[in-house]
Amino acid sequence: MILKNCNSCIIYEPDSESEILLKARVRCMEDKITLHFEDENGLSEHTDRLRIDFCDSQIGYIKTFSELEVRKNSDPYILEPWIADCKILETIEILQRQQELRVRMAKEVGFMSENHGRFTGTVQNISVGGFYLTTNKRLGVGDHVEFEYSFMKKPQEVQASILRETVIKDGYFGYGCQFANLPKGAERDIRQFVYRQQLNKMS
Repeated sequence: MILKNCNSCIIYEPDSESEILLKARVRCMEDKITLHFEDENGLSEHTDRLRIDFCDSQIGYIKTFSELEVRKNSDPYILEPWIADCKILETIEILQRQQELRVRMAKEVGFMSENHGRFTGTVQNISVGGFYLTTNKRLGVGDHVEFEYSFMKKPQEVQASILRETVIKDGYFGYGCQFANLPKGAERDIRQFVYRQQLNKMS
């Protein structure tokens, strides 16, 4: 079995990879994967090949196509009224270290740029590799920016370089930024922040 220590998953709407149908608790026993949920939400009508993402504390974030066999719960020791036996048909991707896993942040932050001085912007999403920034300050590809943020408890100073620019509307811009010279403590805190945000999404 690919799962090692998984307790939650996201089940997406049929033929969708973004619309969440429901979230479920995961239980793994030997080679058997069982999902537990409060409301089947029409799930029993679409069980053949569903996008299901598992969050495993040992392996990472696992994107799959899976098959479900949904039934009413008859076990008095299980609280959820619905159960599904799950069979993973195809593993699409495993994001082992959250390098590619990007989570929504949407926080306004004060930035400093050697070329443009101080300005404010909104970090829309973040991964261990970088973040997406929106601001009304016109920056340039190759520029360096830095900011301070408490991803966990301790404030961390981080630097990044701008890789790409998008004109969102007149006078408002989006910038894809890659972290540069990230200290180990900051990388650890960002990794934990990303992972916890994803767990919160699944809970």
